[in-house]
Amino acid sequence: MVPPSRLPKLLRWVAGPCVAVVLVAASAACSGGEESSGPPVTGAAAEGQQLFRTNGCAACHSVDGSDGVGPTLQGLLGSQVELQGGGTVTADEAYLRESIVNPSAKKVAGYSAAMPARELSPSEVDALVAYISALR
Repeated sequence: MVPPSRLPKLLRWVAGPCVAVVLVAASAACSGGEESSGPPVTGAAAEGQQLFRTNGCAACHSVDGSDGVGPTLQGLLGSQVELQGGGTVTADEAYLRESIVNPSAKKVAGYSAAMPARELSPSEVDALVAYISALR
């Protein structure tokens, strides 16, 4: 390995910030998103919040309206969602369930990342829907 003092100045200038960005991004993706997992909730929504944290959902989806790799979940329930390929759908509970179980069925326009499918029980899907519904 070449010591940093022997690297050209421009390479050190570019590589330093790039490494920092990669480390921050990796840390955020691996943290489970506990810092940004939304408002306090109870009951099934609290179970959904825990599932949101442990399944890595926060790595791509925000719960505060901010942009991410995937669409924000804040205020999603009842909203109109533009789909890839045209058309819109109302984000009702049936749409939320379908999007959790079969993420590629109706992809949101403007997001190219593929959400991984998870093996979740029906009660876990219900809990995630309850949590997303609480994100007004």
